[in-house]
Amino acid sequence: MRVLLLLFLAAALFAGGYQRPDNRSKAIKLIKKIHFDYKTTWLNGCDYSYDLQSCMDKTIVDTSSCSVRDENQTMKWIQVVPASFYGRDKACMNEEVCVSKYTGKPYKGERCCRQSDAEYRKMEADLFNLIPVVSAIAERRKDQIFMNVKNPKYTIGKVKIDGKFIEPPDNVKGDIARVYLYMNQRYGLKLSLEEKEAFYYWHKLDPVDKRECAIGKAIMKIQGTNRWIKEGCR
Repeated sequence: MRVLLLLFLAAALFAGGYQRPDNRSKAIKLIKKIHFDYKTTWLNGCDYSYDLQSCMDKTIVDTSSCSVRDENQTMKWIQVVPASFYGRDKACMNEEVCVSKYTGKPYKGERCCRQSDAEYRKMEADLFNLIPVVSAIAERRKDQIFMNVKNPKYTIGKVKIDGKFIEPPDNVKGDIARVYLYMNQRYGLKLSLEEKEAFYYWHKLDPVDKRECAIGKAIMKIQGTNRWIKEGCR
């Protein structure tokens, strides 16, 4: 039933003429609508609900529905590929190419990239790159990318985290891998041979399921094809 609702939502979004968001704030508002009928955190599979009295800005996570034991969790949206990773080779991230209109001083970093780099803005607002997670993960996620973790510093439900990487459970590794492979193909995101091999393995380990297919189709109606999901939907 949920899958049918998501497929209906995909058609509704397309018919409603939703445009591709041009910044992360707009992207999060839109991705909420796409995920609305499947309110489950992406990595640990915890059910969440919106606190209607907070205008959908706050969510309540039911930790009894999953393996997470941290109490008082809310849902947060994070980027699968962090900005520090997809922006690492850009001049705006490494050089003071922007000038503050208030102080006249040059600066660099994410704010500079948002102002000066159109491709960076597209990557930051890409709907495929946003997933809902419990707040305990969002709080401990700094600039780590997703990869295998040997000696976790934190274990949140079935998710392992150390200083460099986050490792999701096997049943969602493919979902994560397909975001990195999509960003590599669409934006030229640089991946090492080791990273590519790991993501290809995750892609094969965990094929596209009905939920990922339904949500992926809704996103593709708005911002174009993701071949890794499209091929899996067949």
